[in-house]
Amino acid sequence: MTEEKGRGLDVPERVRKSLAGAVAERGVQARVISTQGRESMRPPQGHIIIAAEKEQVEAVRGPARIVRRLEFYKTFYGPVVRLAMSVYPMEGEPLSAGTTLNVSQVSGDTAITGLGRQKSIYIHFYRVEEGDLTYAFSKEIPNATEQRDETKKILKMARDAYTETPEERRSFSAAVELAGRQFELPVPEPDEEG
Repeated sequence: MTEEKGRGLDVPERVRKSLAGAVAERGVQARVISTQGRESMRPPQGHIIIAAEKEQVEAVRGPARIVRRLEFYKTFYGPVVRLAMSVYPMEGEPLSAGTTLNVSQVSGDTAITGLGRQKSIYIHFYRVEEGDLTYAFSKEIPNATEQRDETKKILKMARDAYTETPEERRSFSAAVELAGRQFELPVPEPDEEG
């Protein structure tokens, strides 16, 4: 189960509008971002943003089980790390989304590093209203030691795979296109996996 928190992130307008447009075009969206206070000496924290239509967001408000999986794909064009997650409300259909992270970019590497360090993760839910995102609610989920260890292992594999991929072949968009054939949602609940 998860705990609801009354915080949101100060998401820049261009990011909100871009995500709202992506929801309108392709459905539920997820992003992993890192935040750090301007004067903070603490390492950045990874946060997950879920953006969806109002009805979808409201359907998972309240008690829900959140299942997430960090996936690693090694392709001819370089590595892809994907965070897939499903939110299972007490009643109704799960809300599922996935996002890819690029270890060759500081933002992707930092986000994965944060997920490998934090003892809890905040998931912020936003609903689309009139072409923009409006904050709905947040949930805090535990990030157990074994999940953090798995994240660190995946980060190392992705960094190694990036280094091993010849520079002239590296293309994150081509890597995502290849790996995308294997992407699946929803993430099964642990007692449903066989």
